[in-house]
Amino acid sequence: MAIVTNKDAANILFNIATILELAEDNPYRVRAYRRAAGLLLGSPEDVRVKLVTGHDGKELDLPGLGPRLRRKLGELVATGRLRFYVDLCAELPDEVSNLMQIPSVGPKTALRLHEELGLTTPTDVYAAAQAGKIRTLYGFGVRRERQLLDGAEAILGGNIRPFVPRTPEPGPEAPAPAIFPFPHELPDAA
Repeated sequence: MAIVTNKDAANILFNIATILELAEDNPYRVRAYRRAAGLLLGSPEDVRVKLVTGHDGKELDLPGLGPRLRRKLGELVATGRLRFYVDLCAELPDEVSNLMQIPSVGPKTALRLHEELGLTTPTDVYAAAQAGKIRTLYGFGVRRERQLLDGAEAILGGNIRPFVPRTPEPGPEAPAPAIFPFPHELPDAA
């Protein structure tokens, strides 16, 4: 099981929001994922502690999350993966998924790099950054190009392990614990 930090969980939630936005999903759903990611980033308390605290029945300081999102976060923190995210990534073109392995490359950036420059792998990104092609894209500059070069170099050098969405194993899975208590589990306020 992978240890999930607030930043990791927020990054996954931001990616989910972006993928849903690109698919023209419900804008309120997109906003809910972005809000949850922002709450995780702004929280000084570790998300793993919040899961344990929430599972014990204590209230958490993450208002505005619905029960489905709480369950998804519970699955992510408890198992180190989120089936919903894996399924969304499986729907993306392989080229976009390959580019998303590079640190700081989300779905939108990967899609732009693929569509506008024809890049399909971290090796392509490395070569394009070395040649100065990425900075020619609207909204990309020298600094962003350097960031992509460093990220691709880290992947190619084996310094970091790329994110590869794991396919869920077949068979029944135990339900993920809820992060927040359900209303009927809260103690009555006297």
